[in-house]
Amino acid sequence: MTTGVSGYYARMQTWVNALTAVRGLCGPVVAGLLLAGLNKAGFWLFLFAILTDLVDGRLAKLAGGDNPVGRMLDPAADKMLTDTVWVALWWVGWGPTWLVAGCLARDLFAGYLWWRGVREVSPAAQVGIAFEGVALCVLLFHGPWLGVHWPSVGTVCGAIALGLFLASLPQYWQDGRRP
Repeated sequence: MTTGVSGYYARMQTWVNALTAVRGLCGPVVAGLLLAGLNKAGFWLFLFAILTDLVDGRLAKLAGGDNPVGRMLDPAADKMLTDTVWVALWWVGWGPTWLVAGCLARDLFAGYLWWRGVREVSPAAQVGIAFEGVALCVLLFHGPWLGVHWPSVGTVCGAIALGLFLASLPQYWQDGRRP
């Protein structure tokens, strides 16, 4: 057993990795809630899960920085969360086919880039990821509030996310060609 300061950081990294894994596991649960007609519960669970993405990276840095497990787990958890929710939204008719297909294709491309060794996310793509989280929250909420047609707002946010990804493609192409 590791003791002292290094033991503290090792335990902290374990908790951070667990939080990241929970985020990924929330995806199928949110999808199940949506398919069961419990979209409000799915909305709240998704909101919790997406907020953990804001926290786990900062906690990992506080826990000593280099966390090889977390570096692999974080993007996988993100994709498991968002992609299962996109598919469930499409299944119930709340996610436009073009948007869901675009987001899934984008994530396949991101996986390819990861495999090629491109680990940095462009600033445009980072903003796009934020728009995707907002889009998914709004589409999951899917209810009347303030007289706004929220499915349209969610679709527009998702389209902006895809547009930002497309805008970042030249940088990814350049980064992927580096030896």
